[in-house]
Amino acid sequence: MANVVVVGGGFAGLSVAARLAKLRHDVTVLEAADRLGGRLLGHAADGHTWPLDVDTVTLPGVFRDLFRKSGRPLEKVLDLVQIDGRRHVFKDGTVLDLPLGNRGDQHEAVTGVLGEDEWSPWVDQWAEVWDTIRRTALNEVFTGRPAVTRPVRKQLRPRRTVAALDREFRDERLAKIVLDPVRLAGQDRRTTPGFVAVGHYVERSFGRWRFDGGFPGLATALEKRLAERRVTVELGETAHELVLDGGRFTGVVTDRRTVPADVVVWCAPTWPAPLPQPRTLPIIPASRTLLTLSADAPAMAAETLVHANPPIRLWTAGPDRWTLAHRSGEDPLDALARVGLDLRPFVVSRTDLTPSDLVSLGHPGWAWSTWTTALDLPGVAPTGGLHFAGAHAHPGSTPEAIGMATAAIAESVGPAPR
Repeated sequence: MANVVVVGGGFAGLSVAARLAKLRHDVTVLEAADRLGGRLLGHAADGHTWPLDVDTVTLPGVFRDLFRKSGRPLEKVLDLVQIDGRRHVFKDGTVLDLPLGNRGDQHEAVTGVLGEDEWSPWVDQWAEVWDTIRRTALNEVFTGRPAVTRPVRKQLRPRRTVAALDREFRDERLAKIVLDPVRLAGQDRRTTPGFVAVGHYVERSFGRWRFDGGFPGLATALEKRLAERRVTVELGETAHELVLDGGRFTGVVTDRRTVPADVVVWCAPTWPAPLPQPRTLPIIPASRTLLTLSADAPAMAAETLVHANPPIRLWTAGPDRWTLAHRSGEDPLDALARVGLDLRPFVVSRTDLTPSDLVSLGHPGWAWSTWTTALDLPGVAPTGGLHFAGAHAHPGSTPEAIGMATAAIAESVGPAPR
């Protein structure tokens, strides 16, 4: 049995702690806040809670595997329901409701609105790319450059950027579906590798799903799982330093004490001393506008991507509540009105969060500066018993990416000897 210290009690910390405790390790979670859940809990304002990120996931198998390998299956504790799809609104007035999870449905939707379907064959090309990424960097701990062999590079074409994908479509509206999410995420399409577009294949293949109770419901279920697995949880305790002895990390220094450890999984958005800071740069997150609308507001899709200049994403946060992500000095409600979605007369309450506000709430992820950024992320090629997981680590900030990382970490650590 190893003494495992998990720093951070967001989704990464909760999931890796549950997995390692089921493998019979002695697990302690150190969380600086007064409750577990981190960004899963959303942001409270005006007496309600808003999700700061779209609260749906793809790859449902990641979450089923997490619950199955830490105790009772997901279906016994939490409902996971597939959603229909995503609405795309273009500046010329075109509205495309794009289904997720089925190729045939996407073909019919695209053909019905755009007249022909160059989208489906374009998405088809990413099947082998997804298989390569999954095998090389997701299903097991990513070893970095040694794993990126010549056949892998040939398949991924890592020097091709997102900007180059623009030329692969005759219809610029389809190109916007690919390019605008990258721009909204704060990435430069000239330095972001094209293989990130594999996400469109993943969504089409596996769909998108919502937990009963949203992300807070997931946090509650995992907190209960930690209690069932007898994980020690220390709230209000801030870790800031690692103890290094003979090439191995043997403890975590907090504002109260030094906690001995055989294995450390750093899931907090802060960076521990004495490690050198990562060479990569954090992205600047999009601003968020949190709205409550009156009951007579127009009906809207649960998630809409408006391909304005710049793009705007809005998604439901509950009855009559919406979250908007946007990047512009212009009021996003004025920009929405120009494409026929005028919400201004129906606003009951509004809260605006700047990029600096959002940075204070958690790590926004890293900016791509060519494909080699993937080799420099925390969590790549772990050594000395230290692993990283979370929004600030390999392979990315989405719950499904984090879930795959924590599964790989648990597999690497392995079960305690009987």
